[in-house]
Amino acid sequence: MRPQYYYEPPRSSWLERLKQPPFRQILIVAGILLAVYLVFALPQYGARILILLIAFPIHELAHALTAYKLGDPTPKYDGRLTLNPFAHLDLFGSLLIMMAGLGWAKPVRFQPGNLRMDPRTGAMVVALAGPVSNLLLALLAAMAWNSLSPLLLVAGLPVSFNMERLLIFFVVINVALFFFNLIPLAPLDGFTVLRGLLPYELALQLDRIQRFSLIIFLLLFFLGSRLPVFDWLVWRPATTVARLMLAGY
Repeated sequence: MRPQYYYEPPRSSWLERLKQPPFRQILIVAGILLAVYLVFALPQYGARILILLIAFPIHELAHALTAYKLGDPTPKYDGRLTLNPFAHLDLFGSLLIMMAGLGWAKPVRFQPGNLRMDPRTGAMVVALAGPVSNLLLALLAAMAWNSLSPLLLVAGLPVSFNMERLLIFFVVINVALFFFNLIPLAPLDGFTVLRGLLPYELALQLDRIQRFSLIIFLLLFFLGSRLPVFDWLVWRPATTVARLMLAGY
């Protein structure tokens, strides 16, 4: 029996047109040039632009590719098997990453019933793929920092310090996104991971309260400046792990 899936053709909009050539290439190049410029001025924001252009697309591609490899064609038909940032970025989540250092991209749609494993376990595997990709990106950037830092120090160029900071910010934000996405509240990946780990009866109870998760999540996000919830759950563990990766920092 062929797997069943639901597919809704994407709506035509100005954002859809940006995904097509030549607008796609122009905007990607413009974003990279802006990030390079910010290396000289504000490396923290340069790192955030690289998160939008590199980390978010890889995170969502990891979800899409995992679901596709496990047997669900929905991400392919939705055009999510790509590294094109404009196929993945969410406007509000992108603004938040630039302002607060934490945000999100557009979730990948998939049908757990189409996966070649138990739906709850398969959904958990698909959900884990995204945060794991952020951790791997942090490791790669940390390896680059550990390799380049002595050379940049010897070179003594004015941009050397900012290049080091760019890599440090990129590592920290990716590790923070790893912890952030594992918070067990919908629509974050941690909700699906927790549901896959819980016994079936407890998972059913979790499903019943899912409708309140988004409200709780938004309250925590917008009250984050007053309540140090994200400091405890995200930034402190992210800083600790990033320092272990960035040996000597």
